Amino acid sequence: MLTFTVLGPVTAARDGHAVELGPPQQRAVLALLLAKAGKPAGQSELIDLVWGERAPTSAANLVHRYVGALRRALEPGLTARSQGELLTRQAGGYELHIEPEACDLSRFRALVARAHMSCGLGEYAEALGLVQGRCAAEVNRSHPAFAEIDHEVADAARAAADRALALGTPDAVHDVVRRIARWLPLDEALHVRLMKLLVAMGRPGVAEDVYRDIALRLVEQLGIDPGKELRAALRMADVRAAVLRPAQLPADVRSFAGRDRELAELDRLAAEPVQILSLDGMPGAGKSTLAVHWAHRRKLRFRDGQLYVNLHHAGPHTGVPMLRSFLRALGLPAEEVPETLDELAAEYRRMTAGKELLVVVDGACTVEQVRGLVPAQAGSLLLLTLKRRLPQLSDVGKVGVVSVGMLDPGQSRDLLVHRLGGDRVDAEPAAADRIVQACGGLPLALSLVAARLLMNPGFTLAAVVDDLTSVLGAGPGLRTVFSWSYDRLGPTAARLFRLLSLHPVDGFSAPVTARLLDVDAPTAEAALAELLDSWLVDQPRPGRYQAHELVMAYALDLSQEIDSDADRAGARARMVEHYVQGAQWAHDSLAAERNEREAVGWYTREYEVVETLIRQIDEPWRLTIPMQRFYLRRGLLQDWEDSVRYSLAKAVEPAPRARLLMGLAGVAQCTGRFDEAVTLYRESLIVGKEVDDPRRVVITLIGLAGVEESRGDRKTAGIVIAEALQVMDTRLGVSGGPVSDDTKTLLRYLLNAGAELGLFENEVVRARLSAVLD
Repeated sequence: MLTFTVLGPVTAARDGHAVELGPPQQRAVLALLLAKAGKPAGQSELIDLVWGERAPTSAANLVHRYVGALRRALEPGLTARSQGELLTRQAGGYELHIEPEACDLSRFRALVARAHMSCGLGEYAEALGLVQGRCAAEVNRSHPAFAEIDHEVADAARAAADRALALGTPDAVHDVVRRIARWLPLDEALHVRLMKLLVAMGRPGVAEDVYRDIALRLVEQLGIDPGKELRAALRMADVRAAVLRPAQLPADVRSFAGRDRELAELDRLAAEPVQILSLDGMPGAGKSTLAVHWAHRRKLRFRDGQLYVNLHHAGPHTGVPMLRSFLRALGLPAEEVPETLDELAAEYRRMTAGKELLVVVDGACTVEQVRGLVPAQAGSLLLLTLKRRLPQLSDVGKVGVVSVGMLDPGQSRDLLVHRLGGDRVDAEPAAADRIVQACGGLPLALSLVAARLLMNPGFTLAAVVDDLTSVLGAGPGLRTVFSWSYDRLGPTAARLFRLLSLHPVDGFSAPVTARLLDVDAPTAEAALAELLDSWLVDQPRPGRYQAHELVMAYALDLSQEIDSDADRAGARARMVEHYVQGAQWAHDSLAAERNEREAVGWYTREYEVVETLIRQIDEPWRLTIPMQRFYLRRGLLQDWEDSVRYSLAKAVEPAPRARLLMGLAGVAQCTGRFDEAVTLYRESLIVGKEVDDPRRVVITLIGLAGVEESRGDRKTAGIVIAEALQVMDTRLGVSGGPVSDDTKTLLRYLLNAGAELGLFENEVVRARLSAVLD
């Protein structure tokens, strides 16, 4: 059967095999005959299409020759002078006779007609799926017939978009409408629909980009401004963007004081302008507070919003999770967020191009963490606070550096005035001066002194000075400032404070505090409440707690001084066991399809802690193995592989090695490295042969069968499934009487895997095993 396409490239095929259509002029003749859809094309019309005003004197003969060549190509058995049945000569021209279903244009029109009469999107989607480009895309000359077909396609795309918006399913036609809009770059009405789809999908920033692109084309190519509909769509996108525009800055400190010089320097550098503003200085100098305060003062300058991330406890390798978070904040759906660092950086550049964003990264420690965030053009700014000096920043962008030192005495006094009130400080000027001297210009220390005084309105400044003098003598000491809060704690809260220094990162939940203390939950929660009341621990959101790194450094000093090595080792072991048990519970819940939301929530909350512990404990596989289901579920393939390889290097016993090798095989399978996956699955079986764990053997064999199937070796896949069935039968007794629920779950998994691979051809075996599940 002959088939033709004209909605894009002009092609012909016989029984699925391409027909050679000859030179471009000959293809242009066929294109117009197809576009005419059973109506004759005049000879002069064909000449004008092929040559225009430059037609040679022999043009009529050439057209006749092209028609003859097309006849012989479409009907190979024709003699040289035979007219054939498909391409016939009519008065003054030619006509192509084909069945409607043989041409994509006829099928497109039939589907669109049915779509207009229906209430769904199926026919629209099928019709638009036939469109592979502008009509007769490779023909270099325009023709009214081609333009009319392009209008039909645009009409169908607009109707599909309107239907999708009415049904509340904009994503169903977004891709095809966007593709057709790209082929019709000056169609205002179609771009209006595309913008509406994007806004309905929660991507108003992208809709604004669409507007900017077509507006520029209209001005440059047609010399006209965007029409009323386009401007209305832009206003709608602007309103929606205002709702979704990222505004991630933490709350500003209302009583901020003492950094006029640094604020002025930041203003000066930002006006130059620079691409990067960096704040450096010692811990506790107030870099984070200064950065957030300045960002709030200048945020209105950045019309597209503010992004913020705290990297103080995130480690040096944070590029991937940070970019993922930023892309989601900018409106990219989670399922469209790329995986690799290079892809993430490219998508970030695309989504931020032309925008005016303020990006604040608090606690950067390497250039690589922020390399992908440097704005490519004016309008955006990257504001950093640094854990250490990074002179290499100048290699990736124009940098302005502001060093944040200690407050001078006047600035320190101003900070106390802003926190405590001028009357309270002026009433005891000498005591205020001694507090300023004792705190050494460190904003954190001054803030803690002010907090102590605010929590105790009856305290005089002189009483606090007496406390400082008795402990510090003549020198400043942050330790003493921290001790004021610590000394107020009861014994249990004080012990919890010290043991929290064993926790790997500053973010933690209430349940782990009970394990650190080895007490019941109410006792731990009461101790945690004391820490909150004493300003030693903060609660940034419900259920999560954190403490400043300098406070934790003080807690570590106390713990090393007061707690015995055995107490510290026991607390750390209980903490690790807490996360091991939690990870195992989440794994088992997902495997059994119960408590799914709670399990995923646990994994998500504790992911950073667990990933850190994996690199710190002696038996990392205890956490890596139960984490694997979450790695797979969230597509964290690189994290999965890194953790498994690290744990495998530490594992000696065959049981964990076998499971880790199986996990590594799973990563290879998910990333298309099938030969490597087969090797690893078989190595897992060999290593684990000394371990009496038939369930693990069955799961490994199921994975191996899937890889063999992916490699195209169905015969081997069938043999592997048969081997798994044999293990189920001989080792787990699936045909010898009642079996456990765990065995039933495994059997169901095996039957499903075999069915998906098309490897259960023995109905008797399948029926016998399925009966066990009844």
